[in-house]
Amino acid sequence: MSRKILGLDIGSYSIKAVLVKEGFGKVEPVWFIEKRLINGDVRGDVRGDVQGLIRSIFQEGHLNPDIVVSSVAGNNVSVHYLQIPFSDESKISRVVPNEVENLIPFHLEDMVIDQFILSKGNGAKPNGGSSVCVALIKKQTLQGHIDTLKEASVDTKVIELESLAFYHAFMQWYKTEDTVALLDIGAERSNLCIVAKGKPALVRTFVRGGDSVTAAIKDACGGSMEEAEGRKLSSEINLSRVISEKSLMNEGLTSVRHPEFISGSQTMPDQEIPKQVRDDTEVISSAIKKGLSPLITELLRSLHSYEINNDDEVSKLYISGGGARLRNLDKFLSLELHMDVETFSIPGEFLQKLQVPEDAGFTLSTGIGLALCGTRRKQSTGINFKKGEQISRKETNVNVGRTIYIIAAIITVAILGFADFYYNVHYREEKYNAIKAEMRKVFMETFPETKNIVDENQQFKSSVEEMRKKVEALGGGTKGVITSLDILNILSDKVPKDMQVSVDDIMIDKSKLRVQGETDSFESVEKIKKEFESVGFFKKVDVSDAKLSADQKKVKFRIIIDM
Repeated sequence: MSRKILGLDIGSYSIKAVLVKEGFGKVEPVWFIEKRLINGDVRGDVRGDVQGLIRSIFQEGHLNPDIVVSSVAGNNVSVHYLQIPFSDESKISRVVPNEVENLIPFHLEDMVIDQFILSKGNGAKPNGGSSVCVALIKKQTLQGHIDTLKEASVDTKVIELESLAFYHAFMQWYKTEDTVALLDIGAERSNLCIVAKGKPALVRTFVRGGDSVTAAIKDACGGSMEEAEGRKLSSEINLSRVISEKSLMNEGLTSVRHPEFISGSQTMPDQEIPKQVRDDTEVISSAIKKGLSPLITELLRSLHSYEINNDDEVSKLYISGGGARLRNLDKFLSLELHMDVETFSIPGEFLQKLQVPEDAGFTLSTGIGLALCGTRRKQSTGINFKKGEQISRKETNVNVGRTIYIIAAIITVAILGFADFYYNVHYREEKYNAIKAEMRKVFMETFPETKNIVDENQQFKSSVEEMRKKVEALGGGTKGVITSLDILNILSDKVPKDMQVSVDDIMIDKSKLRVQGETDSFESVEKIKKEFESVGFFKKVDVSDAKLSADQKKVKFRIIIDM
């Protein structure tokens, strides 16, 4: 069964839509259209214009795709690469939020997260974990993108990271195990994706693009942005001056490394170009270089950072996007980056079926990449921020019958479950009553003196506990434990036999012992105290009270002992 997939590229200069048909593992191009935005960008309050252009694209093409794939700009997304010490995908999905929570300056509940596994390991140290690419976007930003499409009557099923769109197109036609870099140069921003072993090892978005070059030409030559854009596309970068400058810096090293740039240049020798034309061309060329300088600086930093951190070398750079239409840009970048640079090429047969000229291939990479992303039955590599956030209306309509069937099945299971639960409760209640009656019978036989029975179980426990305490107090039921009888024997032994002592009261609890009585003198009280102190498990012995009796013949005393 074939499906129609639409890749919708909402750029900062124009909106592009690529429709493909996928069936039996084969992808066929169907249709392409590009609509330029008012003033060439989407900055400011022009969302209504975006919606109007999207509606006109669908009306003009009579589009009714099965799947719509859109993308969100990389500068609105936070991307992180994690090493997880196991390979189970469900476990990875559970731990990823905890792993990235401390890496972002926002509350996790305000973010939408998706991830894909770059490589799996068996968990063995030191490099046996799984490498995971994690992307996060603010819910508010994502909802704004979804609302824009919905107000244009478009329900997107997949929302990819824009930085990965070029990657999907590249992997369709280029097969390499080398580490390469992909640079999609747009109007306002450029997306870099470094591909290592067929996987996106790094993605980054630079807020630099073709508009920076156009603005530099406008500043140098005057006129409007439209005129500067025309000059940019009709001019070329003067490579001979670049080579001369680098030759002076590197003593000819660059010229030797790239001799084809001198012999292959399409520019005429300076002496054959009229001076006025030569001056204008040089001004525009210098302005182009100035406009590209910030992008090249950030690109160099990213490439160098990747190579240092991953101990890997990027062997080649592929460029695409509207900003890559500059003539000699690939050769200029090669000189600046000291690496091979090639313009990404879409097969001519594919472009012919879309009925577009060959130079349209520059602007097609993102739209085609998004469409190809939608053809994959299982999203093994890539991001889909739509998962778990919105449910497609079309999917809901298609699955109505299945949903009704599932609901009916759930209701049936619930009824059967309730019936089984009721039967079990009734059976257990009867069993409980029988056990309770048996317990009451045993209790009455064991404790016939109890007249008022409220809770057999609790009263049985209380009665047994009371009997146990009585037995222990009398020294029964314990082994190796000093009982009350033992304490009385010790006290009796420790009182001197030749001393007249009368004990009136003895109080014993778990940690204290109180002995109260009378003897013939205060000296006798001290002797009793000293005898008690000789007992090993008596920690402390104090005479808390000692005084003469009313008839002045006896001494009453009270001794407190800590055990």
